[in-house]
Amino acid sequence: MRKVGRRHITEETRVAILDAAWELIVESGKLDVVQAEIAAKAGVSRQTIYLAFGGRAGLLVAMLRNRDAHSGQVARLMEIADGRGSTPGDFMAFIEAWLDYLPLIYPVGILLDAASVNDPDAAAAWDDRLKKSLLFGMKRVLRRIEKAGGIAAGWTADTAAQLAWSLVHPTSWRLLVVESGWSSDAFRRTCIDIIGRTVFRKSR
Repeated sequence: MRKVGRRHITEETRVAILDAAWELIVESGKLDVVQAEIAAKAGVSRQTIYLAFGGRAGLLVAMLRNRDAHSGQVARLMEIADGRGSTPGDFMAFIEAWLDYLPLIYPVGILLDAASVNDPDAAAAWDDRLKKSLLFGMKRVLRRIEKAGGIAAGWTADTAAQLAWSLVHPTSWRLLVVESGWSSDAFRRTCIDIIGRTVFRKSR
């Protein structure tokens, strides 16, 4: 049914919906936006949103993917993950690119995270996105560093990636920046400091 409906949604309409949703949720900082508001701003019906995206979770995923496609940070993440760099500096460049991107997508990401509690499709989409875009990318870079002998004793590429992932996860941003009042700069500096001092072999 969703595939049939999507044939009736033009790309112009799809983009209008995504732009309206991004403006309402991200730029306005309104996390309780309902589809009726998005539909009104985009000049379409709620049914059109359903036909285009299959519901709220589908819309949120599409918003993130649309932002990814136009993001220099995401291109940088992919470049580093797919590259040959095998130094701690390469991994820290990956972390910094993600930390540049995290504040931009946080409002949409945290809504998708909340939706995942009761929506298996949202849970799968959010988990898949975070793991494929972030955790797996970290592991690829860290495995090259491990092969080059740059991982500290007691760590592996996988455990180092898991630690880094937990530190820069959107949930950590929510707990420290949103709920505890940390500045974005303090969050960034702390993550970089902990990762840099913990998982890499010290130079002699």
